[in-house]
Amino acid sequence: MRFWRALLASFVLTTAPCAADTTPAVTAQLKAHPALWTVHGKKSTVYLFGSIHLLPPSLAWRDERIDKAIRSADTFVFETALDSDAAMKFLAANGSLPAGQSLKALLPSASQDDLEADMASVNLPESRFDTRRPWVVSVLLETVRATEMGASATSGVDVTIATDAEARGKPMRYFETFEQQMALLAPADPALELKTFEAFLKDFRSEGHEFPDIIRAWSAGDQDKLAALTLDSMASDPETKKRLVDERNQAWVAPIAHMLDSESGTFMVTVGALHMVGPEGVPALLRAKGYKVDGP
Repeated sequence: MRFWRALLASFVLTTAPCAADTTPAVTAQLKAHPALWTVHGKKSTVYLFGSIHLLPPSLAWRDERIDKAIRSADTFVFETALDSDAAMKFLAANGSLPAGQSLKALLPSASQDDLEADMASVNLPESRFDTRRPWVVSVLLETVRATEMGASATSGVDVTIATDAEARGKPMRYFETFEQQMALLAPADPALELKTFEAFLKDFRSEGHEFPDIIRAWSAGDQDKLAALTLDSMASDPETKKRLVDERNQAWVAPIAHMLDSESGTFMVTVGALHMVGPEGVPALLRAKGYKVDGP
């Protein structure tokens, strides 16, 4: 599962029907204890929490540690605002191919076969979406597969924490604008978009089998396993990893450092779990800058 796609799926297809929780093998007797980091500043504390953006409703992940962090936070920080209205407008304006173009016809024969098989694997009619841009179809495939497995954006970590913060009148901040997030998914270069889509189609069916393992690894706080299931799958495309993960991690360190050095209070930073793992993850980058970071 590509976490960044899951996040954007929660924007673009937030009205997609959510399947019933059909993943007893994923969550049965699963005692969730996700990783949580505490970063110590001069007058502030920053909690770092890696999110799974689509989760089964039955998975209870707010243990005592996480609930305490949420309750003690004065300010909540996310990747971007969860603005479904803006997403729908963006989809209407940027989700279709130019008149007369066919998605299938843009693909080489091998990718055409992948598209047909991928759509069939989640029971979607291929012809219905043949005028949609590649990025839309990739989001659609990810979202439908996740909902078929019992996961839902409304049960995801980001939505749950943001809803709690809003209900208590807590201020919220964002590392990126909605436009920046959408640019990650719908690049201006059609050739890049098509290349990314072809790679996505090739891996889609095999990656679906990893989703339960990702939930288990995240729930257990197993950062090594989570990295193996996510970052390692991007090893063959280092430029994509750099654009989607590494550069963003580095960009987020500066505002976190400002919270630690120049502000007071308690901050709860929640971003995709992919951004927390490995030597280029946010916790590791902060440690490299000399901050005391408690956690895995």
